[in-house]
Amino acid sequence: MATYEGGITKQKIFSALAKSTHGKLGEYVDAGREAIKAEPLFFQHLVAWNAKHGQIRDSKVALPVLGLAYEPDLELLDNSVAHMAALGPRELRKAFDFVREIRPMGKMTKMDRVIRAYLRQKEADRNWDHIAIQHRTVLKALYALSRTGPGNRRVAAVISGQWKEKINDAVIVTKLGPPKGSIFEAVAQLGSMSPVEAAGAITKFRIPFLIAGGALGAKIKEPELLQALIERMTPTELTSNVKTLEKLGMKSNPALRGAFEKAMEKAAKSKQNTLKTTQAVEAVEDEGLKEKLRGLQKKQIAAVGGPEGNWLVLVDRSPSMRRAIEFGKHVAASLSQFVKGKVYLVFFDTGPMTVDVTGLSLDQIMKATRHIGTGSATSIGCGLARMLAEKIELDGIAIVSDGEENTAPYFPETYKKYTEAFQKDLPVYFYDCAGGLDNLSARMNTAGIEMQKFDLRHGKTDYYAIPNLVQSMRSSTYSLVDEIMATPLLSLGDVLKNSEELVGV
Repeated sequence: MATYEGGITKQKIFSALAKSTHGKLGEYVDAGREAIKAEPLFFQHLVAWNAKHGQIRDSKVALPVLGLAYEPDLELLDNSVAHMAALGPRELRKAFDFVREIRPMGKMTKMDRVIRAYLRQKEADRNWDHIAIQHRTVLKALYALSRTGPGNRRVAAVISGQWKEKINDAVIVTKLGPPKGSIFEAVAQLGSMSPVEAAGAITKFRIPFLIAGGALGAKIKEPELLQALIERMTPTELTSNVKTLEKLGMKSNPALRGAFEKAMEKAAKSKQNTLKTTQAVEAVEDEGLKEKLRGLQKKQIAAVGGPEGNWLVLVDRSPSMRRAIEFGKHVAASLSQFVKGKVYLVFFDTGPMTVDVTGLSLDQIMKATRHIGTGSATSIGCGLARMLAEKIELDGIAIVSDGEENTAPYFPETYKKYTEAFQKDLPVYFYDCAGGLDNLSARMNTAGIEMQKFDLRHGKTDYYAIPNLVQSMRSSTYSLVDEIMATPLLSLGDVLKNSEELVGV
């Protein structure tokens, strides 16, 4: 069961539920159940906020399921069910599996009803063909798991390949092939088409990159085909497959590169997961492409929002802190993309090593700090003491360490000197890494200094969660809670027009 030192708070709830579990959704259960019990209204607003702004898919699936499982208030329960119904097919399948894993009493039938209504609404969607071509396997599973039959012949042709109907008390089964003139027929014929014909089909039917790639095989290298695919890529497809496009010769062909740059302009207007773009920057080798992706990343982050002001990132380089050194670089890189102010990255043991990383991307920070290694003992306060000595004004501090501070100047005392000198309190965020015994938390508590802790001690090294956690950092300690509470709750009727089928959910 989750326990919270000093009692549960809204900030601690966010910290516990914002992490990535790498598909192990059960790791959210204890924290989620305690959050629903202690702060049910905040939890539901967090579900809504996370659906709009969160970067971690695990939490977008897990939080609504936990609300369905453990929320007794029917009005608040409606918000969780609505957000579950707003998931994509793959995520809804994960949600169903998670419900079966935790098996909340009396909720399995309700889950079936949600899926049944969800499938009927998808069938009525004018984009159903495109939904089905990308998610056919998952949709088949959802129909089977909820014991739902296809609602019409077109759906049946794709989901089961046959149509059953009752005529004069007899069940007649008709075998069906891909609907004529559909995207399904086009994909089936793609491999036998000429490059020009295939490019036309890709453009006409807006065939997704991965689907077309599987059907085309080696033909995908043809410039006409590659250009058609790039021109219709979604922002997520573009950043997820940029390394593949580079290998296929996109950077050396002017027409393909031009199509890619136009697609980048479209992607810049999207609030897609910025982690995908970060991974793309790291993956590509061409410096020109890297620079364009960095530009895209900045525009996406500006659209999402995040911390403001000048920030200090204190990173522990004492003997056992190799993991913290890598984490710290990722935290600094995320901050440098989010904020418009300065970002100072300070590696410390008993003395500070300072790098101004303002505006730098992760790959640039990695290059600039590649020679940083572990040092000796630990003074977390020495980095802040240097900022105080140089009269550098800050708006927030992130500490990446195990919290075992054994050498002066100590952080709590230095923090008080700094805040007195600049006449303002700074929010402190502690990324707690595996290592020695954390004495920083107790000292900060004794000194009456509030500090938000992110637990990074457990599980594998979770670089995926860092942009999500950094995005939550604010120069005002309580502004994130205010933002979360201001996010409107969702009603099932807002998501599913046929929600009257879900009586009792």
